This record gives sequence, C-alpha cells and structure tokens, in this order.
Amino acid sequence: MKIMKLYKIFAIAAVMAMTTTSCAVHDPFADNMEIGQVLPTVDWEQNSVLVKAGGYATFKAKYYTAEGLEIDHSEVWAMIKRDQTAEATSKLTSSLAYTKSITQADTVRSMQSLASFPHSNAEWDGHEYVLNDSFPTSRTLAPQAWVTPTEWDEEKFNQYYPPTFKSEFVEHMITYLTRDSVYYNDLRNIYINYDFTAEQFEALNAKYGVDFPTVTEAGEKSDAWFATSEVDHYYYETVVDGVTTIHEIATADAAPSGANVYEVYKSSPWLISRYSDDTGGRITYVRHEYMPYWKELISSIPFEDWIYNTADKNYAVNFNRSYSVLPEFRVYDNKGKFGKTTDNKEVSLN
Repeated sequence: MKIMKLYKIFAIAAVMAMTTTSCAVHDPFADNMEIGQVLPTVDWEQNSVLVKAGGYATFKAKYYTAEGLEIDHSEVWAMIKRDQTAEATSKLTSSLAYTKSITQADTVRSMQSLASFPHSNAEWDGHEYVLNDSFPTSRTLAPQAWVTPTEWDEEKFNQYYPPTFKSEFVEHMITYLTRDSVYYNDLRNIYINYDFTAEQFEALNAKYGVDFPTVTEAGEKSDAWFATSEVDHYYYETVVDGVTTIHEIATADAAPSGANVYEVYKSSPWLISRYSDDTGGRITYVRHEYMPYWKELISSIPFEDWIYNTADKNYAVNFNRSYSVLPEFRVYDNKGKFGKTTDNKEVSLN
C-alpha cells in the first residue's frame, strides 16, 4: 500500500512538471503581457490593397483599452514579400516547344515598424478611438520586368536569372533533340537554317573521322540531308536480354531463316530511314554512331540563339519581380504592452 501511494505521488508530480514545462514553452503571450494583464483591443479597415511603390496606404483603425490603462501610441508594422518568375522559351525549334520557368517567393524584410502615430491623432467616437491615417511604402520596391527585349543584355540576364539557367536550358534542348526520332524534323531544320560555319564542319569531320558536307548555304544543306522512299537495302532484328539489335543486309534473302525482314530506304549516310513494325510506317533518325557529331555541333549554339524569335526579332525571355507589404496595426499602452490586428490584408505594390 505504501508503495502504491508513492507511485501516485510521483505520477502527480510528473504531471505537474509537464504542465509547467508546457506553459513555459507554448505561452503565446509571454513576450507581450504579464499574466492577467489586459491588452488594447484593436481593429482596422485597410482602404488600400494596391499602392504605387513610394506611395501611402490608407486605413481606418479603431481601438480601446481597459479602465485604468492609458494608450500611449500606435504603429504599423510590416514584412516585405518578393515574388518573381524567370522564364525562357525555345524559338529555334517548332515541335520541341520548351519553356524553362523558375518561380520564387520569399521574405526580403522581416517584420518591422513602418510608421508611428501619437494617440492624440485619434478621435473618441463615444465608444472607441478612431484613427484615419496612412503608412508609407518604399520607392525601391517598384516592380521590375524584362520581357522579350530586342537587344540582348548579358548583364541584366545575369542579374535576374540563376547562374545555371543557361546550361540547364541548353542541355535539355540537346537531350531531347538527340535521344530518339521524336524531334528528328527539328534537328534537321536546325542543321539547315542555323548559321554553322564551314570551319565547324571541318573540325568535327577531323575529330570524328567522317566526311560530312561542309556547305553552309541552306539550300545545299537541305539537299545534303535527305531521306527518300526508295528501298536501298533491308534489315532484321534480334533481341538478346531485352536489347534489340538491328542488322542491315543487302538483300532480303541474306536474313536468317524465319526472321522478319523490313525495308531500309535511301538517305544521307548519317541517317537510317526504315520501315518500323512498331509504328506501321517509316521512321527516320540519325544513326547512333554519328550522334556524338551532332550533339557537339548543336552544343555550339549559344543560349541566346536558342531563344531568339526570328519572326518578331526579339529574345523570348520573361522576367517579372513584384513586392507586397504584409502589415499589421499595433496599439501600445503606457506600460509598453500592445494589442494588434489579425484581419490583415496584403498590400501589393505597383
């Protein structure tokens, strides 16, 4: 029995300790009031939710406090939030319509006092004090935009966009254009229409031991990159461990007995244009052994050229930055304690 009583005493003591600890950690009034103290009761109506940066946001505040306490003054406190988007869109391709976009929202200024108002500015209406006034905003928080410029500004781009934006954008374009036949026409159009130099072709020919045409005129490049419907030879497939291998043969009779034989059509030497049983039609793509050549060739295209709109003569970038003020109204009594509003509206700056 004595042991049981001791357990009960320890249990009650533990609960009391936990309760005391909980109050010390979670008491939301600890930094603003003493136990039993009454804070000023505060409310306000915000007349302005859209303000020109550098202008004033107007409001109507109402407040009162308990008998025996006096109001000292009131203040508007606020934090500043920044929202921005940065994006770029490929214009060098048509089928591959790619837009890389980054959105960011963050607090650039923590909660701090923007304006202070003497209590004498408020009027007593018989029930509570009423203050009609305004608080300032900063001119430096004006929105910023950089949209489809006609001239490229490298300094401005570096100011607005992350350091890795260019490389990630270009890497995406190269990967999608060279991984399969989906964007074959875009790859061909880039080769024909982009202003590659003869020296670029010659250097890559020497590096990869091939003999690609070094012509630079669009019409000649179009003639060099061709695929016809004329059957040139044949192929069959084998599958080993889930890997499909294409075997090209001169005649259909050269295939192993029982193999399905399909046509290969006459095309540029770096291409394979063949009938596909999967699609029920012809597909054309760059041969895998020649793909390193094409990857390096289109890797030489700078980011700005990927996004240049030749029709509209501008660069397809779109950057926007805006700021907003998240305010609250506080009323301080003569003991330095304050009550504050909770029904606050965000003020956007334009």
